[in-house]
Amino acid sequence: MALAVKIRKEKAEEARRKLIGFNLFDSEYKILINGDYVLLPVSGKPEGFKVVDIPLQKRNKRKSFKDRLGEILTENEISQVRTSFDLIGNIAIVEIPPDLEKKETEIARALLDSIKAVKVVFKKEGSVYGSERIRKLKYLAGENRSETVHTENGIKLKLDIKDVYFSPRLSYERLRILSRVNDGEIIADLFAGVGPFTLLIAKDRKVKVYAIDINARAIEYLKENIELNRLKGEVIVIHGDAMKVAPRRVADRIIMNLPKKSHEFLPLAFDVLKEKGGVIHFYTIAPEEELFTQGERTIKKIAEEKGVIARIENSKVVRSYSPGNYHVVFDIRVIS
Repeated sequence: MALAVKIRKEKAEEARRKLIGFNLFDSEYKILINGDYVLLPVSGKPEGFKVVDIPLQKRNKRKSFKDRLGEILTENEISQVRTSFDLIGNIAIVEIPPDLEKKETEIARALLDSIKAVKVVFKKEGSVYGSERIRKLKYLAGENRSETVHTENGIKLKLDIKDVYFSPRLSYERLRILSRVNDGEIIADLFAGVGPFTLLIAKDRKVKVYAIDINARAIEYLKENIELNRLKGEVIVIHGDAMKVAPRRVADRIIMNLPKKSHEFLPLAFDVLKEKGGVIHFYTIAPEEELFTQGERTIKKIAEEKGVIARIENSKVVRSYSPGNYHVVFDIRVIS
């Protein structure tokens, strides 16, 4: 008997990629197709998936990433390696500790050898920087390219990881926002990037989305991604600094996922909402000791300045951001 995630065929490939990224896909067993469902072998119980205990056939498998690391690293070195990684399309982005930089290419090749879905490996060399949200990356192994197509929640996103910022770790958060959107809404995605929030919403809802970004390459990919996906809604693409180009008094809902600087744009978000108000999804980075209080103070201050009522309907941690800091979201109901 083995553990497996049971999922419908049309969502199986996307789920497999997520499980690989979580380092929970168990390549020791073969994938089983059962009618309209696929059973993906797993080594644990990932959150958000239906897990069953079922007989699965073992495969003549590749060595696991950990086994391959055992061939090139000492036990102490293995303990320093983070075996989880971001998988964007078929490109893996890994973190290599400074003490192991001399062996980074070998580690990358071990990852390529052990996981079939990975075709390229890059290394993080710094945090996201600049208004265009670029992340410094270093090519390590595999096909020498940085462009890929990432599939998530039924949408396709073409992007170049060196030119634009995208995080696969927000997949569930994007679904959460989708669940709150109704047909007929007008939405402003102030920092749309290549369109993960925008396209997911426009694919499933009859809405109008103003998708804004300052990064010209992200805008190019966003336009291409609109063509790659069949959308129910309408997307209006706007290139530029949201502070200067965002339309005023048009939106029922605002998405502002620029966590490091979103507090600077929160007054703008209040102005982009319709006169009657609406909902703002405000993402920010908060220290553990002031997980929600810091954001609450900011929201209250700006609402008072704007002369409106702002009620926080929900606040939650989206993910860990860095030691002692968290990516959090506030769902704010604004009433004029």
